[in-house]
Amino acid sequence: MAKVNKRLTSLRAKMRFLGRHWRELLWDVLKTTVAGFGIIITFSDALLNVLPEDSRLHELLYKLVHLPFDHPATLLIAIGLLMLIGLVMNWPTTKATYKDPQTDLKVIVECCDLFDQDGLRIIHCVDTFDTALGTIISPRSVHGLFLARCKKAGVDADAAIDTALRFTKPAATDEELPGRKDRYELGTVCPVEIGQETYGLVSFSHLNKEGSIEITRKEYVNFMMNMWKNLAAPTLRQDVINVAVMGNRFVDLPSDFSTEQKIDMMIQTFFAVARKKACCRTLRICVHESNMVEVDFPHYKIIIEHLAKRPII
Repeated sequence: MAKVNKRLTSLRAKMRFLGRHWRELLWDVLKTTVAGFGIIITFSDALLNVLPEDSRLHELLYKLVHLPFDHPATLLIAIGLLMLIGLVMNWPTTKATYKDPQTDLKVIVECCDLFDQDGLRIIHCVDTFDTALGTIISPRSVHGLFLARCKKAGVDADAAIDTALRFTKPAATDEELPGRKDRYELGTVCPVEIGQETYGLVSFSHLNKEGSIEITRKEYVNFMMNMWKNLAAPTLRQDVINVAVMGNRFVDLPSDFSTEQKIDMMIQTFFAVARKKACCRTLRICVHESNMVEVDFPHYKIIIEHLAKRPII
C-alpha cells in the first residue's frame, strides 16, 4: 500500500507541474522533435555520401530516408514517435539524489508523502509539543496529521510525549500559554512510537500567548544545527531520516524565505553536523506536491553537491 501511495503522490505532483507548465513542456517536445528530424536527415545524408551510389545499402538507406516524405501516414507515425521520445526526455522529475564521496552520506530531495517513508519520520512541532488539534495545531499541518494518526491508533499523544521528555529539562515554563506550559529548546527531539512506526517530534517554533507560531531566519539555522546534533545521539540515531520542508505552512517566517532556501539551509546544516557526528546514512527531504513547482529538481543534485561544500555563515 505504501508503494502505491508513493506512486500516486509522484503522479499527482507531475500532473500539478504539467498543469502549470504545459506550454514549456510542449515547446521542449517540439524542439526535441525538430532536432530529432535534423539529426536523422544529417546523419543519413552523410552516410549516403560515403556509400557507393550503386550499392544495395545506399539504395535501401535512400528509400528509408524518403519513406516518411513519400507516404503521409508514415510521416505522421515518425513525428509521433519523435514527439513521444521528446515527451519522455522532458518529462518532469520529482527526485534528486546526491551521495557525498567523502562520507557516503546520502541526501534525497523528493516530492513524496512523509508518512509513507521508511525510517525515522521527523514531525516539527511548537516548542511546547502541544497536542491541541484544531485550535493550536492545524489539522492540515504535519504535526496535525501526526496527531490524527495517534488518535486513530488509540495512542495518548500527551502521555507519550510526557514519557519521552521525562529526563529533559524545559527551557522555561509559561503559565499564560494555551495548552501545555513547558517550553523546550528549539531542536529538542522527542521520540514517539505508534505501533511499529517511529517518529521524532522536534521543537521547531515558538508558540505565542495568542496562539500564533513563529520562528526567525536566524533561529531556523540554530534549530537545524541543534536538531541534527540531537538526532546523532546513540538512542536516536537511525539509518534513514525523513523530514518535511519545515516552515512552509502555518508558521510566521519572512515572506522572502523561499522553499528552496529552506531546503538549502537544511542540507547545509546537515552536512555541517553529520560530517563530524552522523545522525543517519540517508536524509530524505520530502517536498509537498503543492510546492513541487518551487523546486528545481532536474538540477538539484548539482545544488546539493555545492551546498555540501559551503560553510554555514
